[in-house]
Amino acid sequence: MRRIKTSTGILVQAAFALVALTAVSCGATVDLAIGAGGSAAIGLGVEVPPAVESRIRRFSASAGAAASAPLFDASAVSRAVAARGATVDSSRTPTTGSYRGSYRTGDLAGLIAGSEGLGAAIDYRRSPGRASLEFRLGRDTAPALVSLFPGVDADLLESLQPPALYDNPVSVAEYRSMLAGLLGETAAAAIDGRSLELRVSLPGPVLGLSGAAKALPGGRSVSVSVPALDAMVLAEPIAFRVEWAE
Repeated sequence: MRRIKTSTGILVQAAFALVALTAVSCGATVDLAIGAGGSAAIGLGVEVPPAVESRIRRFSASAGAAASAPLFDASAVSRAVAARGATVDSSRTPTTGSYRGSYRTGDLAGLIAGSEGLGAAIDYRRSPGRASLEFRLGRDTAPALVSLFPGVDADLLESLQPPALYDNPVSVAEYRSMLAGLLGETAAAAIDGRSLELRVSLPGPVLGLSGAAKALPGGRSVSVSVPALDAMVLAEPIAFRVEWAE
């Protein structure tokens, strides 16, 4: 099995942002609600399985880190979000291995345009009577996404070394084998049951949908569900486009 490469630059920058959180945390839920006037609200939940957190704590303890220190820095996330012009409604760590946050912006297009690299992953457009959102998470766009929100514990990244953030083209099977060797089969099995969940609520009925997303009942929202290991490796990009009436 090929060895995962390390990169100090990525460790310094990397953290979590939108769906890229799955690539560093084993599982995430993102709820994006888009308003008719171009506004948006984002709800984010991240959970590191206890079996994984326990193994990571052993690495942290050997480096002298406090066993009770959260794996996510809620204050760092708040500062990063606010620095890009968004409002932070909440940002907290309910447990040492989880994070919950909610944010909003009155200008989604402006937020995307003002964040370097984000435009390659998210394209939001409006025209008279309709609007669209195109999303692409791949190995080329994931680093730009995760660099937006500092706040994840470096030991978590160093322990998991997700190929989505590190330049190493391993398969999902190879990566899982590596995790089982590093963290143990119990921790690897805990990641097996996790997934990336992205839900997008729209201000009008869906007019067109393509890619990985599926329409939800009611016709005004779409969702994407991807196994955590697939999202951590990103052998294939996660992409979709949705268009709706305004």
